[in-house]
Amino acid sequence: MDGAGSFVSENPQATLVTHRHDGGIQASPIRVLVDSDGAIVACTRESTAKAHNLARDPRFALCVTTKEWVGPWITIEGIAKLVHLPEAIEMLRAFYLQRDGSVLGDPEFSDKMKAEERLIIRFHVERTAGTASV
Repeated sequence: MDGAGSFVSENPQATLVTHRHDGGIQASPIRVLVDSDGAIVACTRESTAKAHNLARDPRFALCVTTKEWVGPWITIEGIAKLVHLPEAIEMLRAFYLQRDGSVLGDPEFSDKMKAEERLIIRFHVERTAGTASV
């Protein structure tokens, strides 16, 4: 795991910045995790502004901070990939299991993810900056 992934694994709270269709920016609080492949990931619904923005323009910035807010932080920039259902179901299961410690069994879990139109965002890191040691 690289330095950005190490910091994220200990500090899952972030602000995601995406690009609106009119050139403006959109910011969302988001929880990020590091998956078993070492990739930084998040989950959201298909209908969110962040999902629409990333589908159109995959460039992103994440500002990850400590829980205390004051202290080390890192800005991560790169390209995001949206992974939609049904391909995302095992990634979603792993995300929720890592986040919550347990998940519903099947078919309840799959049905819930479909009903909520969940997807996974995988963040490909191209550049980092900040005060966290990376």
